Amino acid sequence: MELKTATWLVASVTAFGAGLWFSATSPRAAANQRTAMEVRLAETQPAAGLVEASVAGSVEKVYLHQEIVVTNDDIVRARVVPGRGGSDFSVAVSFTREGGAKLAQATASHIDRPLAILIDGRVVAAPTLRDRVSDSAIISGAFTSNEAAAIVAGLNRR
Repeated sequence: MELKTATWLVASVTAFGAGLWFSATSPRAAANQRTAMEVRLAETQPAAGLVEASVAGSVEKVYLHQEIVVTNDDIVRARVVPGRGGSDFSVAVSFTREGGAKLAQATASHIDRPLAILIDGRVVAAPTLRDRVSDSAIISGAFTSNEAAAIVAGLNRR
């Protein structure tokens, strides 16, 4: 996928479909709102102190830790990238130095467990962590182009 295409998809979703994942307001209002993004460690099984949450668009449930690891302020840039299957998409994210340090510390002992991405309080993705995250990450989940673009739009909001 060319960068121009990815940029166009992000702009299209932000301008016309931001309400799909983030809020139920009009497209114009959604494009002007600050979307709250946060990343939290999560588990696949309930435990004391964890909060149950559903992953948007699926029947999957995860159990969230209370602490927020990073927010929009810790992201330099997010973009849609081609996935592994050729017809699916992923999200590439670059973090600030501070965000990368927070992620590296939080994810070092969380391998093979979910990392929840919340936008406006809703879990939009909970990929399984395959390696420690620091300055950049690929969020893969066999997303459609629109799903990946909606996640990117939320991550890039400031």
